Amino acid sequence: MRKYTLFLTALLCAFTLTAEKIDWKKAEEVQTGVRLVKFERREPRLMKINLMRIDLRTPGLEFTGSARDADWGKPMPDYEKAVIRTKRIRTRDFMLNARKPVKEGGLGLNMIVAANSAPWWPWEPPYTHKYAHPAGLGILNGEVICDTKPHNAVFVVYENGEVDIVSSVPEKDYKKIRVAASGFAIIMKDGKILPGGGYEKNPMPRIAYGLSKNRRYLYIITVDGRQKGWSMGATGPETAAFLEDAGAYDAINMDGGGSATLCYWDEKEGRPVTVNRQTESGYQRPVGSNIGIWLKP
Repeated sequence: MRKYTLFLTALLCAFTLTAEKIDWKKAEEVQTGVRLVKFERREPRLMKINLMRIDLRTPGLEFTGSARDADWGKPMPDYEKAVIRTKRIRTRDFMLNARKPVKEGGLGLNMIVAANSAPWWPWEPPYTHKYAHPAGLGILNGEVICDTKPHNAVFVVYENGEVDIVSSVPEKDYKKIRVAASGFAIIMKDGKILPGGGYEKNPMPRIAYGLSKNRRYLYIITVDGRQKGWSMGATGPETAAFLEDAGAYDAINMDGGGSATLCYWDEKEGRPVTVNRQTESGYQRPVGSNIGIWLKP
């Protein structure tokens, strides 16, 4: 009887998570080619979910990411065990800096979406390190930012515009890559939800990327967590199930926890809007790796 009850509970939880497919035609268009839905689940626990779909066939759509810091390769002044790769920055500030005119020290890009990406280190008290060393493989415009093997899981944008989620990238292909950012694990492969690793086991704040089978759509999901009465987070498989409902065929779990951040540019307000809530206070953590989506004029 107990086994039957546990099975029935698991079945109900799975149904709750996967019963509702996303109707993207009814979703809010927050930017050109970008739609957003926000919803709540109360089983198996309280969860606030934000799901974004980006049409990769949008004319002029391009990707960018975190670049090497100017002092790349030098020892970190506040952590002697590591060398500088990138500078930690809030995702919303990453977007603001990218949109700033070149004459003002920015990139002059019409960035419409920004999200944190790879995990990084050092991550130990006092958690205030200025610089970061992203995990796995990081590349921007063919230039290697970091390369710690094994890669395990990588979100890749090639120079020819193709976007993919792969377990690793051979060195011979590095120069063909526009953006590469590593995640913790692939949580969906060929339409099948995977368990991931240890990082995927417990409910926590999440951010993950998914791709449709035909690679037309990129999905980015955040699930708020660690906030009693608001949202308690999701496991890796639960996150993959939401992405499956959205239309994803493959998915990668990126750096969640307090790092999870997803923004879009609000044209009317003239500012970045962060769709998820990291903390009740609204504090946003500076992270070691971001990706950005921008439109050519």
